Amino acid sequence: MKRTLLLTSVLAMVPMASAFAQQVGGGVFPPNEVDQIKVDMAIEKGIKWLKSQNASHLAAGDHVGRKMSKRELVLFTYVHADVPETDPDFKTLFDDMMKDKLEATYCVALQAMVLEEVERVKYQKRILMCAKFLVDNQGPQGFWSYGSPSIYVEDVAYEVPKRKDVASGGGGAAKPGEVKQFELPQPGMRTKPKVTNKIKVKKDRDGEGHDNSNTQYAALGMRACHDAGIIMEEKVIDLAMKWIRDCQKKEKEPALDLIEGGVNGPDGGMPGAAPGVASGGTGGKTVAGPSRVQRKASPNGWCYSDHADHKAYGSMTAGATGSLAIWDYIKDNDEGKKKSWKNDSDIHEGLVWLGKNFSVTYNPGPYEHGQMAENSAHQYLYYMYALERAGMLYGTEMMGTHKWYPEGAKVLIETQKATGSWGDGTVDTCFAILFLKRATRALGVATHSASQMRAGQK
Repeated sequence: MKRTLLLTSVLAMVPMASAFAQQVGGGVFPPNEVDQIKVDMAIEKGIKWLKSQNASHLAAGDHVGRKMSKRELVLFTYVHADVPETDPDFKTLFDDMMKDKLEATYCVALQAMVLEEVERVKYQKRILMCAKFLVDNQGPQGFWSYGSPSIYVEDVAYEVPKRKDVASGGGGAAKPGEVKQFELPQPGMRTKPKVTNKIKVKKDRDGEGHDNSNTQYAALGMRACHDAGIIMEEKVIDLAMKWIRDCQKKEKEPALDLIEGGVNGPDGGMPGAAPGVASGGTGGKTVAGPSRVQRKASPNGWCYSDHADHKAYGSMTAGATGSLAIWDYIKDNDEGKKKSWKNDSDIHEGLVWLGKNFSVTYNPGPYEHGQMAENSAHQYLYYMYALERAGMLYGTEMMGTHKWYPEGAKVLIETQKATGSWGDGTVDTCFAILFLKRATRALGVATHSASQMRAGQK
């Protein structure tokens, strides 16, 4: 199933460590390490450019019969770059998003991600509506495509929880007898209210069409819904996992080493943490852990669909690897404590493929929508954001023998335009900033009371 893919619109037309803070003599940094000041400056310039284009982010285009825009991706980038919700540019996009109906998979998935980050208790009903759209647009084999409006979305049953049943994340002091609870975030991440109101979402219809780009964004959206207290049916989870596993390329190549966890090891410190520091991209407490864990796996990746005659390539392999980790996490159904994604052989094969074909300067492999061009610039920054997600979701700093974040961040700093943008504009700039911010939240972060959180920060 072929389609036109344009980076100029992630959602309209896209198939779509903290670095060591201490400087080492004379402004020279060790190989594969990043100047955090330069990272922060690049992000600041990128956000300034995005804000200068803010009015254009409201524009929506028609693609395959769906109304789609870049608005949600920009909002998600603003959230992770610490643009406050009170900022006029943020508010303009947010208010426009909230008045629109849910129409397309990319936009709806990203909207759920935005709302879950902004205030998942306050916006739980809207997140439930996003979940309903997504489950009703899952195809019968477990995949997603661009999606279409579901008549059932507006009718979702939602009862506003009573005050005593809600652990609020709002501002202000706790009332007598009230215990405010928050999720202890990764360093550099937002503090989120604990969700106590759990709601089941039922699938009432099947979607049509399939591709592994919409499918990976649907997984990101469903992870946000899950973290906001939405419980999906087992059949939705199982079919999604089956689809990803079934369309993985099994090339039967010789097994290679999977280097898991970098210098932190698989469970050394916060999942997704950079070597020697806690994760988040803005500094953190040093953690200790095992030096390395190695496993054997064959390098097997993914293409855009289940095309038997197409080979795997970077953007689809990174996206599918991260997606499978998400579904493993959701299936655990226990705040990720089982960490089944750490022992998933298909994920290991995807990571080994990414390590064997590692790049932070091009999208590795034969890009099937660009005359099978090998190792090309096609969807390069789309790939980079998928690479960030794969590393953060699995919880590894290494792809093969490469440190994916420091190597990638250096390239992005060097290739930023004088305007502050990257690549073809809005979409590429968002992807670059999300990579630099290490925006993907690690799986299975525990929930703590406010007092526990304060104690942990002393």
